[in-house]
Amino acid sequence: MTAPAPTSTPSTTDDPSSRYGWIIVATVFVMLAVTSGIGFYNASVILSAAVTELDASVGSVSGATGLFFAISGLSGFLLSRWMDTADLRWFFAAGGIIGAIALFGLRWVTSVPALYVFFAVFGVGFGLAGLVPSTTLVTRWFDRRRSVALSIASTGLSIGGIALTPIAVWVITRNGLSNAGNVLGAVWLVGIVPIAMLLVRPYPPTSTDDEVASESLDVGSGGRLVGAATPKVQPGATFAMARGTRFFRAVAAAYALIFFGQVGGIAQLFNMVRERTDETTAATAVSTIAFASVVARLIGGLVVMRLSVKPFTAGMAAVQACSLVLLALAGSSTGLIAGAIVFGIGIGNLLMLQPLLLAEAFGVANYSRIYSFSQLAATIGVATGPLMLGLLRDGFDYRIAFMVAAGASLAGLVSLIMAGPSEIARSLWSS
Repeated sequence: MTAPAPTSTPSTTDDPSSRYGWIIVATVFVMLAVTSGIGFYNASVILSAAVTELDASVGSVSGATGLFFAISGLSGFLLSRWMDTADLRWFFAAGGIIGAIALFGLRWVTSVPALYVFFAVFGVGFGLAGLVPSTTLVTRWFDRRRSVALSIASTGLSIGGIALTPIAVWVITRNGLSNAGNVLGAVWLVGIVPIAMLLVRPYPPTSTDDEVASESLDVGSGGRLVGAATPKVQPGATFAMARGTRFFRAVAAAYALIFFGQVGGIAQLFNMVRERTDETTAATAVSTIAFASVVARLIGGLVVMRLSVKPFTAGMAAVQACSLVLLALAGSSTGLIAGAIVFGIGIGNLLMLQPLLLAEAFGVANYSRIYSFSQLAATIGVATGPLMLGLLRDGFDYRIAFMVAAGASLAGLVSLIMAGPSEIARSLWSS
């Protein structure tokens, strides 16, 4: 029997960041809760409200959420080369300010073109304060316990869906899109900018001595980080080296297909459940996905410390496909909630596993560029999923739409299998 592949770069010592690293995890947890609760999960709520308030078809507004995810992926990739060396606080702060401006501007969204402009600007804010800088930050600070740290930090995504999305539903339902922006914008701004500027440290200290580490994280009188602004030497493949491997291309294709089904399903879920039952059940289904994601992600973070990442990822792709079939066929509240639970299990783990797959294969030297480029490729699925499922709903019904999403998830599973073992990609740069 062969030993399972390591989930991160081997380390001879414990993480030098053992004390402050968990503050980094908590900080990322909070910021991801805000970006997901007001952005990622709330996109389907804004879409549903736009259908009613703008008297538009589902297909016509679905493209706006696709634009949101496409712009966020493009923003992260274009700025990733600077993320590898710059102070990440400024990216979070810029995303917090831009996203808040977009949300405050919801009062002027009175037409379908204005909705597209809103989602384009909001996508920039989401990209700058979202997954690329967040996973880069946690990956820098953790080595041996990277899977656990990422699972805890990314659980903020689900907590945002549980805690903030129902509030957003209530605010939008009660006040309409035009009057909801002030509240949502204020939550976005306060939940990101001050937290990032006060608590984010771009790199772990190079010393393992706790006292020295504490001193090296002090902020100077001019707001400059003392001792933590210089990156330590990190092992890993170059971006060009990673991009040329079959593993990288197959994982990017797999996640494009997986996210087609996942994000398309999330974006259309609220409206689909509301059509079949009522608005309360629809809000419950969205929150149920988030709750299931929390539990599944925390368990998954422990599992991949003992098992190889790629087979576990393939299993979660299969789980997602099954959940989308269940949602397509369910007609009762019980069946829809059950489908949402299974869907959440897949969502919770698949989002966490993508950065682990790439870190396992390519290290962390050029992680921002490698991860953001993979995310950009996957954005093809992220951007087209909501639109295609909306068009399929208008042309046929949600049953056909969700079955297509399930088929895309199965195709992603096949692409993962074709990627081959991560050890081959890792052997190109590690000795």
